[in-house]
Amino acid sequence: NSSNNGGLMIRLLKHLKRLYRGILDKTEEVTMSYSDLVVVNSLFTRAQVEKTFPTLFLPRDDERDHGERIKVLYPAIESSLSRERANNNNTDEMTTNKSRTGPIVSLNRFERKKNVALLLHAYDLLLDRVSKGDLTIKLPPLIIAGGYDPLNVENVEHLAELRTLADTILARYNLPRSKVYSPSSDQDSTSSATTQEGNASIEFHLSVSNTKRKQLLSVACVWCYTPHREHFGIVPLESMDAAVPVVAIRSGGPMETIVDGVTGILVDYEPIIVGQEKQSATVCGFADAIAKLISHPEQTAEMGQRGKERVHEIFGMETFRQQWWELLEEAQSRGRKRHDRICSSYPSLESSIARSLREMLIVFLLVVALTWTLRTCGMLEDDTGLIGTLKVHYRRIVG
Repeated sequence: NSSNNGGLMIRLLKHLKRLYRGILDKTEEVTMSYSDLVVVNSLFTRAQVEKTFPTLFLPRDDERDHGERIKVLYPAIESSLSRERANNNNTDEMTTNKSRTGPIVSLNRFERKKNVALLLHAYDLLLDRVSKGDLTIKLPPLIIAGGYDPLNVENVEHLAELRTLADTILARYNLPRSKVYSPSSDQDSTSSATTQEGNASIEFHLSVSNTKRKQLLSVACVWCYTPHREHFGIVPLESMDAAVPVVAIRSGGPMETIVDGVTGILVDYEPIIVGQEKQSATVCGFADAIAKLISHPEQTAEMGQRGKERVHEIFGMETFRQQWWELLEEAQSRGRKRHDRICSSYPSLESSIARSLREMLIVFLLVVALTWTLRTCGMLEDDTGLIGTLKVHYRRIVG
């Protein structure tokens, strides 16, 4: 009975949550419908908005002049690393990129939805290929960095899960266990993986500082981005801005930021079956992409440079400012036309004032006529007015 009651309660809570979510979504949809312009951060987000709030895409009068009111404005970055390179007048960037033999890096929050285990399985597959001689490269270290809150239960649990998986993989190839670098150790010492060419290993860097983030961007040979159906994702832009090619899943925002085969490599996604990770097309795709980038440093450097140029042209601050200003002008134009359209049904100011004066005159004449009638009938004394008499009677009633 208790199990039945528990199941019933769970189903009830699910229905209540669905009802609560539906009410909030409808409220948000109605309130957003009053806006002149809605701006989203990617085409993928726009598709999700259309799916969740379909009435926002119904045609309106102002769309005949301006088109649809759901617009895309990509977020922009202004990387501190790029500014430093510009200030130092570093003209030998391609040479620097060619000599990169640093770690494979992933930067995400320690949350399960970020799909970081995918990268560990891909690294496992690479170790397996190297150990069997199928792959003749020196595999660099793997650094998994990201935001970590020790008070967040999921962060703590997921880090433990990832460490267990990493240690299991490393033990299979007689490699040392994984290491964890906390923010405090981040200031006192740096791992060999980020300072020189290292051997195969796995490290976890928690809540990295801006300095460590900049260091990782400057030494990484490959940047891996594992989230699936991410609405945009700013990390791939930071990586490309640092001339580091990105390997990401072919879904969500990365499909718009990364040009496959030009500034990075996109991998098709399919769910990973437990126990069959090495047979997963996504795991194999990530492993193949990483191996390709490591095996061809010159092509990788060219890809990184093209990524940097793409960020500057499409996702730079100047482009963002220009597009933002154009959107503001469009919103102002839409609002002005909406105001004129609504106000056209109202009378002019002069006619409104004349009507108000006419109504006031009518009320005054009615009061005069009523006062004269009451005095004629003896119901009102000659030395008292109608308003004063009404006040006296009102006080008597209230009092």
